[in-house]
Amino acid sequence: MAKNKNYLSGKEIRAIAKENAKVMKRLEAEKYRKADESEYLTEMRDSKNILEIDKLHTYFFTEQGVVKAVNGVSFDIPKNATVGVAGESGCGKSVTSMSVMRLLQGPTGQIYSGEIRFNAKEKSGEEKVYDIAKMPIRDIHKIRGNQIAMIFQEPMTSLNPVFTIGQQLDEVTFIHNPDASKEQAKEKSIEMLNLVGIAMPERVYNSFPHELSGGMRQRVMISMALASDPRLIIADEPTTALDVTIQAQILDLLRDLKTKIDGSIMLITHDLGIIAEMADYVVVMYAGRVIEKGTVDEIFHNPMHPYTIGLQKSKPTLNSDSDTLFNIPGNVPNPINMPDYCYFKERCAQCTKKCSGEYPEMIQVSPTHFVACHLYDEGQNDD
Repeated sequence: MAKNKNYLSGKEIRAIAKENAKVMKRLEAEKYRKADESEYLTEMRDSKNILEIDKLHTYFFTEQGVVKAVNGVSFDIPKNATVGVAGESGCGKSVTSMSVMRLLQGPTGQIYSGEIRFNAKEKSGEEKVYDIAKMPIRDIHKIRGNQIAMIFQEPMTSLNPVFTIGQQLDEVTFIHNPDASKEQAKEKSIEMLNLVGIAMPERVYNSFPHELSGGMRQRVMISMALASDPRLIIADEPTTALDVTIQAQILDLLRDLKTKIDGSIMLITHDLGIIAEMADYVVVMYAGRVIEKGTVDEIFHNPMHPYTIGLQKSKPTLNSDSDTLFNIPGNVPNPINMPDYCYFKERCAQCTKKCSGEYPEMIQVSPTHFVACHLYDEGQNDD
């Protein structure tokens, strides 16, 4: 009887567990080591960027094998810009953001390799560039929640139901400014609630999360992210659970806040309409890799990767002649045993013989437009 390729024997599972344990032990030791600041100080490749993600690999070590959730991702976030990260569920968008924030659940979830360079500004006004991927977890407070803040996907589960909004907002001030008094913390919290357009900040300050609407809770989450004057805001699906009217208000708010705080936004969403409205640059991900990136005009007016084209076709439009929605055929490959060839090959209508070879390199088609597809290799044969 032929062996089921999806079945692992007890011996194979034990071998995987042994190898995983060895790698996890090494990575955990690096994460909790005592290190001098010089070990993770670095330099930006381009001084105009606030964040540079370079060949980032983030893996999850499971009994079935290694899940390569983020597999060599590289992109930049310029200063005072909004970068939209798009792709279907499971493509690695949120894991990339969690890697930047160092919020991966260890020991199974680990940054395996790569660099995450962040241009931080000290209280003295001096700028320092940290490689977040190499920072010990004990030093991450220099960055997380302070210079890089995150707006999480679901505000109801992100806010603690047993504490008032004011207690949770004040906590942010106390963590990053231990010398602050209760009065100073409250004043800062009320200021942040005003900044995000909450009409009765005192009432909201004394309310519990369940007493607020979804839109109000999301505004509270945004105010919490802004409490420490971050240089970069990561917004992970900030409007998913909201109705269309509130969604528009939150997007307008984020757009205004980017100008007020003089910072950058990494906007993670599967909604291309939001990307088109908000972003200056777009990064399209598929199965843990970046398959196309460029300015918002390049991605929407000249999409080149078949997956990007398929994503845009999947969005319903008012002037469509068809009464059915377009869908990309097939399924995303198993993230544990990824093929050596292009991950989109099995679902691509423009697949050629070359697509069965090595995974395509990122090809530059303009100063700001890059695509990973064999269709654009020099001398590509369409056989």
